[in-house]
Amino acid sequence: MKHRFIPMLAALALTSVHALAADAATSYSPPVVTHAPNAAPGAAQEKAARKAAHNAAKAADRKLAANVRKAVTKKGDVRMANVVVLAKSGVVTLTGTVPEATQIAAAQQHAQDVEGVSQVVNRLTVRTPGN
Repeated sequence: MKHRFIPMLAALALTSVHALAADAATSYSPPVVTHAPNAAPGAAQEKAARKAAHNAAKAADRKLAANVRKAVTKKGDVRMANVVVLAKSGVVTLTGTVPEATQIAAAQQHAQDVEGVSQVVNRLTVRTPGN
C-alpha cells in the first residue's frame, strides 16, 4: 500500500504545480491606474513662474537694502558699523546701535529719501558705554 501511495501523491503534486503555473501565466494583468494625475498640466509652469517671481522680489529687496545702506553711509553723519539694513516689499528696517541719539533720526531720514522705500521701521538704539 505504501508503494502505491507515494507515486500517486507525487503525480498529484506534479499536476497541481503545472496547473498553478499555467493559471499564474495566463491570469496576470498589470495594475490599472484609476486615479487622476497629481497635478494639472500647467501646474509645473505656474510653480516655476511663482518661484521666478519670488526670486525676483528677493533680489529687489536685497538691492533696495544695499541702496539704503550706501545712501546712509554716503551722507557720513551716521556710523553704520553696527547697523543692519533689511528690506521687504519697500519696507526698510534699521536695527542695531549708533553712538549718538542724533544719528537715529538722521539714519531714518536718509533711508526714507531712497527711491523705492515706502516705509522705514527704525529699531536703532544708542550704544551705551561698555557695549
